[in-house]
Amino acid sequence: MGSGSTRPNNADDKMIAAIERGDRGEFKDHKPPKNTDTKLIKEKEARTRKSQEKKEALRALRLAADRQK
Repeated sequence: MGSGSTRPNNADDKMIAAIERGDRGEFKDHKPPKNTDTKLIKEKEARTRKSQEKKEALRALRLAADRQK
């Protein structure tokens, strides 16, 4: 078998190889990356929530200004 340089060694290559073989089943990566840093996840959710609240407040102000015209 040689050096194995032609074998797929990452998830993208494995998915492409499965599609070329005609294996149309759902592709599952055996080792998906896991982000267990809950502090980082909570910070991202808080930032997202804060930006959505700002967006809603600006939208409400814009609608109020349009109604006053």
